[in-house]
Amino acid sequence: MEQNGLPQKDGAVTTEKKSMRGWWIKTCLLLILVALSIAMLFTLGRYVSGEDTPQLTLPELLRTVNYRRFALLVAVIAFYILVESGKYAYMLKIYTGKFHFRISLKTMFLGKYYDGITPLSTGGQPFQIYYLHKKGIPSGAADVIPIARYIVSIFFLTALSVILLALTPRYVPGSTVTKTVLIISWISLVINLSLPTAIILFSVFPRPCKRFILLLVKLLHKLHIVKRPYRTEIKFVREMSDYSAALKQFLHEFYKFIPLLFLCILECLLFVTLPFFVVISIANIPLTWQTGVELAMQIACLVIISRYTALLIPTPGNTGALEAASSLVFVTVAGIGSVLGWVVLVWRFCTYYVYILTGIGINIFEIVRSAVNAKKKKHN
Repeated sequence: MEQNGLPQKDGAVTTEKKSMRGWWIKTCLLLILVALSIAMLFTLGRYVSGEDTPQLTLPELLRTVNYRRFALLVAVIAFYILVESGKYAYMLKIYTGKFHFRISLKTMFLGKYYDGITPLSTGGQPFQIYYLHKKGIPSGAADVIPIARYIVSIFFLTALSVILLALTPRYVPGSTVTKTVLIISWISLVINLSLPTAIILFSVFPRPCKRFILLLVKLLHKLHIVKRPYRTEIKFVREMSDYSAALKQFLHEFYKFIPLLFLCILECLLFVTLPFFVVISIANIPLTWQTGVELAMQIACLVIISRYTALLIPTPGNTGALEAASSLVFVTVAGIGSVLGWVVLVWRFCTYYVYILTGIGINIFEIVRSAVNAKKKKHN
């Protein structure tokens, strides 16, 4: 049993306290890692931009920000959050007959939070399933909704990534570093296709895939990489079965998920264009329609390059890795040298830090509420 991301056993007070202590330790370490990443941003920004373009201080930045464009950025962020949570609301409507906006919003934030604190973003779906069960969502819906949402989103994001990586030579100024990073991005994309590919293969060839998983775990155990082979086998086979079942149900009821497809496409487009609004508001770059489109395409390509480069370094939420990769590739955008650190900081806040802080807040609220309810039951 698990609560607030903390494994518990009924009546085991000591286990509960240890779990809570472990959660606090992990959270504090993550916040320290985030703080170090932010500090690194400005050091790296000064280095890659050159000594001739020092980073602006906060008072200097506030004088250069285009506040009308910044208001547009805030609106885009709010719309992005609405679209993200709307995917869960729509699927809850399919399975329960109600949109459950509050539950959808919390499910989205908690999924982002647990993806952000686990390497390779593996913690989101399991906790979302638990959370939906906890909120009384029927078992079948609670199991399928997070997994189906993940499968659809990852396929669309991968397709968009392939298109943008193919367009990178056209929109990003060529250099040895850019070409090298682009090659690394292609390699990372292929590696990260392993999970969607495995889901498809497991759905079509379940028995051979199970045998392959068992053989792979045994090999990793012999290499002393996996310590508990049986538990690992059960975990991987169960997870692949869940993903496969969700994919089959999605394909069987495809017509019901058409609005979800549009929401996922919109989410992917917002994900790659959001940094464009960060750049034009903070760097206050003069734009025409033509230069705006070209800049948006250039930044979208750089977003994908940054993402796949950072994915090769499996830190929680790619903290530190994505900040470094973004600084190295975004420096190619003309006119942002003096605000490079601020651009990456605001972008990461919009797409990562805000979810971490909100997730921590939700968890603390749930912990306090559970403690209050426990005290009330004890007194009654």
